[in-house]
Amino acid sequence: MNYWVIVGEGGGFEEIKSVKTDSSEAQTGGIRKTTVRMDDVSFTMGGDGETKVFLCGEEAAAPDVFMLWGHYNEVFEGISRMLTALGARSINDIDSKRIVCSKLSTALVLEQAGIPQAKSMLVTSLTPAHLVTESVGLPAVLKPSDGAQGEGVVLLDTEEEIAEYLSKLPEGDGRAVIAQEYIAAAKGKDIRVTMIDYQVGNVIQRVADNPDEFRSNVHLGGHIQPFELDDDAVRMCEKIARVVGLRLCGIDLLQTGSGYVVGEVNCTPGMAPEFLKSEKFRRLMHALITG
Repeated sequence: MNYWVIVGEGGGFEEIKSVKTDSSEAQTGGIRKTTVRMDDVSFTMGGDGETKVFLCGEEAAAPDVFMLWGHYNEVFEGISRMLTALGARSINDIDSKRIVCSKLSTALVLEQAGIPQAKSMLVTSLTPAHLVTESVGLPAVLKPSDGAQGEGVVLLDTEEEIAEYLSKLPEGDGRAVIAQEYIAAAKGKDIRVTMIDYQVGNVIQRVADNPDEFRSNVHLGGHIQPFELDDDAVRMCEKIARVVGLRLCGIDLLQTGSGYVVGEVNCTPGMAPEFLKSEKFRRLMHALITG
């Protein structure tokens, strides 16, 4: 079975210089894994001939299964739809990936499914600051809808700070910004749940080492530790994965005084190194690719 991992922006694109084949996995699992950059994939359209796929400038057969690893973009969508039309199976549906790469769209999907999440609000440069404070409270978290790894996320303590932030947003550029309720009980920590084929693969707690840091992203400074979810939280994560339609995803939960709420859903989740090296990860991914 031929399996392609196609890496784009946000998935480690810069680190991959050429096609790489994991031959050991091919020998042990019956899967020939090829990791390639998004820009190394091309294909033809239209005309009288059949569609051709090119990998690093060489004509190639379409894979049996593929995964897009990175942020949604138009090239990813074209590659996904072309490979699917040729009979390849995508691990994560491109329409689901597009939704999850927007925090606004994800929040709307979770809202419709009745899944608890931090109270959020779409804001623009023309949104009155007092409306934000009345809707989500103070302090408030503001973040770009298409951001990742904590970039662009700020915690604002006063209505004046919110007004200044909003005044600097460009008008009419179509990029969504989200104001979100600040969960004080979850300051500097969250729960990352890795879902594989709609089941919980791994659970860790991410904790900021800086007591003044409200974000828990490990690359910003912090550590991870094991964490155990109760049965209700497990069922909620299973429901979330099915609602967003992703067979491989990361769900970030925030602990409140009365349970959990969803902070974010990620289609390119960072995973603990120990889990990536584990037999459980290998077994779950093998079933996901071959199933």
